[in-house]
Amino acid sequence: MKDSILVIGTGFQHFREYALRGLAQRYRVVLVARSPLEWELPYVAEYREADLEDEAAVLAAAEDLAARNRIVGVVTWDEWLVAQAAEIAAQLGVRSMPTGAARSCRDKAMQRARFQEEGVPSARFHLAASVTEAVAAAEEIGYPVVVKPRGQAASIAVTIVHGEAELRETFEAVRGAESPSIGDGLVLVEEFLSGPEVAVDSWVLDGRIEPFSISAKRTDYPPFFEEVAHVVGKVLDSATEAAVRDVVIAANRALGVDRTITHTELMLTPDGPKVVEVNGRLGGDLIPRLAEIAIPGLSIGGVLGAVATGREPDPIPEPDRLVGIRFLYPGADLTFDDIELPAALADEPWVHEVRRVSEPGTELRLPPRQFLGRAGYVIATGADIAEIDARLLALADSTTVLGEPLSV
Repeated sequence: MKDSILVIGTGFQHFREYALRGLAQRYRVVLVARSPLEWELPYVAEYREADLEDEAAVLAAAEDLAARNRIVGVVTWDEWLVAQAAEIAAQLGVRSMPTGAARSCRDKAMQRARFQEEGVPSARFHLAASVTEAVAAAEEIGYPVVVKPRGQAASIAVTIVHGEAELRETFEAVRGAESPSIGDGLVLVEEFLSGPEVAVDSWVLDGRIEPFSISAKRTDYPPFFEEVAHVVGKVLDSATEAAVRDVVIAANRALGVDRTITHTELMLTPDGPKVVEVNGRLGGDLIPRLAEIAIPGLSIGGVLGAVATGREPDPIPEPDRLVGIRFLYPGADLTFDDIELPAALADEPWVHEVRRVSEPGTELRLPPRQFLGRAGYVIATGADIAEIDARLLALADSTTVLGEPLSV
């Protein structure tokens, strides 16, 4: 039998092909997939289909692959499958993410409790089973507060509220947006952390935590925190970067994560960096792909495969450029047709990529009617963050999202 890495789920091609490609260039990949393979075929040695929401079916598929291949690592970059992948690795007897750590990565309240116990700077919080409890929690913490689902990703339904009336209007909508993996109906009410937001990608192996990429996040559509842009590279001064690294290492250690790449989100508050959350998988929104562009020779798939199989990755250089992404949204709700960018702008040397990510005929709505209702994205480089922000905004403003208007 051949040594193989088991991948559970692949995600959307536009957002995850770079990771599967990089992994397959260095390791033999076997896969449990939701449907027959299409774009994944060149990268996969063997696969089985299973309903990824049915853990028993996924385990059966994984066991079938394990009977024919020597599984030496188990990975997923799908947020919803992090805990399941850890459980399956344990069932197969493959060292991977500890199951307790994986569950903590899927529940923001569990993370907050661990950070509190271990002295990791984070937000004060309470869990609320009712709007009455939420109001009491907010009064204790002090307005404004952030109300959020505990098991969602990409800031879906995360809402800032400034007073009791707003909280009463918001509470049930936030609870209704919860991930099916959280079934107790409890909503997280937490301290509002003010300041710029950054995210740090780190590889973790046998207790060693190595941050290697930092991104600056841009959000929009208040009172929500829809993630609309990111800039990757040397985005912090040396002193701030050192402080951020220390907090990231402490947060990952507190949760006990292992044998993966994590994505840690932090707020740079006036009191120093504080953790928003730790994700037990690759960052989304193509942030790791931006890191590949910014850091010479970096292969995210290669790093992930190394730590998943218990090998220390090759040294990762410092970034030598800045690169940013901005997502394209319609101006109003519509049935999507295409995106249109002036040719002269598209040909600028600093434009790295412009891509449509929604299929024609897709209904796209703006928050809160839909989160992540994106038509496409643009990627640009620049000399500094201000220049990249300006270029990304110019690209977004000049791009027309075409389609037929929808009634609200």
